Amino acid sequence: MEGCLLIGGKGPERSFLGPRIAACSLIIAADSGLKHARELGIEPSEIVGDFDSVDQEDLALFPNIRTHCFQRDKDDTDTEIGIKLLRERGAETVHIVGGGGGRLDHLYAVLSLFHRENAPDHWYTHREHIMLLQGRCSIELPKGKRVSFFPVGTQICRMKSKGLKWPLDQLEWRIGDFGISNVATRTTIEIEVEEGRLIMMYDLGHEDRA
Repeated sequence: MEGCLLIGGKGPERSFLGPRIAACSLIIAADSGLKHARELGIEPSEIVGDFDSVDQEDLALFPNIRTHCFQRDKDDTDTEIGIKLLRERGAETVHIVGGGGGRLDHLYAVLSLFHRENAPDHWYTHREHIMLLQGRCSIELPKGKRVSFFPVGTQICRMKSKGLKWPLDQLEWRIGDFGISNVATRTTIEIEVEEGRLIMMYDLGHEDRA
């Protein structure tokens, strides 16, 4: 089952996100992420958080939504709570929507979730798509799209690739290593993560040119 967590901050356009949301059978909003639900015209089944930034007008639009209210002084962020709830509800794949712009510490906090064992699988801001890569992955992208790679977790990361201008074969990455601005040379790139975990990041804007 695929689940989606709507969080505060900027998210992608509806035209991009619509087909991806349609694949999610469970949608949860975290606090002001409820704004995205209104903008996307979808109804989450639940909302979590301390409700310090949720718009009461948005909340009124969803009278049947199940709420989980937490104290503002808590150990976990609203995003962490939302991901845990999605997993508890049976979501095997987790998409995060929002979180773009705003405070750098909030941005880094969401990115840091990919280092965890129970990491999200996809994160969509207003500009970027960040996806977790494990095992063999085939990814469709416009030819010429620039992509960047970063190891996550504590293990050494080893991988192979096809369809990139600069292959990832034989590389051995640790935390602090990265590959910036690689280029897709065909419309489907193939990544095989042989050891460890990797995230790939690319801009949602127009096609880049090498």
